[in-house]
Amino acid sequence: MNHSKALLKRFLPPLCALLLLTASFFPYQGSKSRLRVVPGVWPAAEALLMASDQQMLPPERFQLIEIPWASAVVRAFGSGAADVAVVTLDSVLRMREAGQKLRVLKVLSQSAGADAMVAPQAIQRLQDLKGKRVGVERSAGSYFLANALESAGMTMAEIEAVPLFQSEMELAMQAGEVEAVVATDPWLTKLEKNGGHKLYDSSHLKVPIMYLLVASERACTSSRPELVSLLRMEAAMAEKMWSGKPFPGMEAVLRRENLSAEELAACLQRLHALNKTESAEMLKKLPALALQMEDLMIRNGIIKTKLKLKAEEWIDDSIMKEAFR
Repeated sequence: MNHSKALLKRFLPPLCALLLLTASFFPYQGSKSRLRVVPGVWPAAEALLMASDQQMLPPERFQLIEIPWASAVVRAFGSGAADVAVVTLDSVLRMREAGQKLRVLKVLSQSAGADAMVAPQAIQRLQDLKGKRVGVERSAGSYFLANALESAGMTMAEIEAVPLFQSEMELAMQAGEVEAVVATDPWLTKLEKNGGHKLYDSSHLKVPIMYLLVASERACTSSRPELVSLLRMEAAMAEKMWSGKPFPGMEAVLRRENLSAEELAACLQRLHALNKTESAEMLKKLPALALQMEDLMIRNGIIKTKLKLKAEEWIDDSIMKEAFR
């Protein structure tokens, strides 16, 4: 019975995510002109989810699709099932390499410890992972994994990367299927609560993990008013979330992230939310940061070639300027 429950816990969430993703390909007739938003379910995207919870996104203009994992969010956007997504900078580079036409509209937040290499107490150093199995969500965690290994003088070839969804990592570690995992909040918080400890976290990265709001080229031209509204509502909700006080809709966030109020507060402290001024400045820095990130990703085989991107080909700050003028 316990084995059956474990299997259900492990495979039911990915199945539900697959069904949600499949359903997004077949919206009802009246939704064709709606802006389809896939934020993912993680603290960095909660401001958008809160806006939906509080009915700030009119259903005749917006369709918000909840998909729990970063890899599924990237696939939804790449397949054309979504117009807007929250992804990391390293994911943007992989998406651009795959030929996806997108624009970065805003830098939402920066990980300051919200991503980490987690292992049981028996493993105390990154070097102890040589020859070991490490669970990683490939589309989102490979950049972090490569950084962590390089910091210890190691390469990706010295470990066995095991593809896992974030929700699978705790059970995989308990079953001995992997010796360590690359986890992000809220799953990182749960792993630490159950005895895991950090070997390395995102506060040590030279080029930080940044959560970006991206939109398709088509949406930037055909849904500009909706994108302006979306940026304004996200900023308003983010200000409430990072106020350090209880906020309207907090109970829904706690249920969705499966966290206590204290755990959520700790998660938010490990994410630096950028205000509109900081985001505008970071957009200017993105091309240089992307070049540094690109070098590491090529060196570790995460992407194959230099993308030679011009800023105007993947960054559009005009929508944010319109939203906050």
